[in-house]
Amino acid sequence: MKRDLKSDFSADIAQKVPVDPVLPFVSRNYEGLWHAARLLGGYESARLVDRCAELLAQDQCVSQRTRVMLDQILATLSLEHVHDENLPYMGFFAVIDPCDPAVEEICLLTDGLRQALACGVGEAALRSVA
Repeated sequence: MKRDLKSDFSADIAQKVPVDPVLPFVSRNYEGLWHAARLLGGYESARLVDRCAELLAQDQCVSQRTRVMLDQILATLSLEHVHDENLPYMGFFAVIDPCDPAVEEICLLTDGLRQALACGVGEAALRSVA
């Protein structure tokens, strides 16, 4: 028996591939991520946010390359390298007043990015098993 594929797969019942939570997070928080990266790592870190956002928008997925970039952005926001005297992060971090409202925003962005990355890894693992 021949089936009518148009009626069997209407738009109402089509399954949609779940979007990685990193994509909407970066899109929604791009400016905040850019400014936080600039405050904590200078314009080099801000350009990393630019490039990562461009690749995410272009690819519409988290590739291995963008995952490395996102991990670097998270490391900057979470001050992982702040004690390394060979890197410029200490100088940027030292000039920020702890009472500056930007500090709270940086903390929220860091937590949000960490959560989006953790959820994205879980969904990617589920898709690869299925």
